[in-house]
Amino acid sequence: SDDSNADPIVVEPPVIDLKNQKLVSFSYPNHPYIGIVRDKESYEYDNENKIVKVKEGGFVYGITYVNSDLIEVNQLEDNITGVKINSKRSIHLKAGSVESIVNHQTNVNESNPEVVNTYSDSTLYTYKNQYISKVKIYSKNTFSPSYALVSEVNFEEQNGNITKAEVNLVRAKFSYTINYTYDADAYVKGSDYTYETPLLYSYNTLYSILQDKFGKKSTNNIVKIDHEYTNSKPSPRSFKTMTLRRILDSEKRLKEIVVSGTTFDDLKNYVGLDFKDAKGTFTYK
Repeated sequence: SDDSNADPIVVEPPVIDLKNQKLVSFSYPNHPYIGIVRDKESYEYDNENKIVKVKEGGFVYGITYVNSDLIEVNQLEDNITGVKINSKRSIHLKAGSVESIVNHQTNVNESNPEVVNTYSDSTLYTYKNQYISKVKIYSKNTFSPSYALVSEVNFEEQNGNITKAEVNLVRAKFSYTINYTYDADAYVKGSDYTYETPLLYSYNTLYSILQDKFGKKSTNNIVKIDHEYTNSKPSPRSFKTMTLRRILDSEKRLKEIVVSGTTFDDLKNYVGLDFKDAKGTFTYK
């Protein structure tokens, strides 16, 4: 029989419940004039929707939620040739906020069992009116076996927003101030997940785990970040000023953080270098 006139078979597209999607990766803004390069992050979850594995470039971390006051992070993989990094972090919390993070790391030569170096750091947190107010980082290693203060950041909060960060890099003898300007909109989750924000000055990695554990979030969203260098010259490609713009998806989730601004040139007596529309991208599945 001739069935050329038969109705075509229609296959309905799968229905995707966007509300139950999880954040699976984040890519940081990138531009030649931005002096920071961070690897793409990706996340794996357990049945309780907790992140249990984080990949940052070639580094892979396993996350264990021991109890409400302790999270342990073991480094599972690294991308360092010739050396195996054994690292364990202990994140200590009180009432949901981080009190301290202790990292113990041993670097072992892969060609023989010789330990190349041991390294430990301890990061301590202070809060005021439930907002983060101080971060102090201490470290020691094989060659400097006693803990010494490496850096300190002091935050100021006004009207529910963190408006200033005073950064003191003790070992480098370098300090600067960051001022934050906010919009009038309610805080959007993830809107501080980019360079130079209080979140990124609270620790050096694992923001996907820590982003909601540094006290109360600011009430509103950062839209401008200004740097003041009073005691010394800024380093090449360091920030002078930056604006942040948010793009949401159909579910009102943060889809992109778009940053524009100015960094310093190291070749032209610190002339400003303008960058525009560098995008940080959130991916959900």
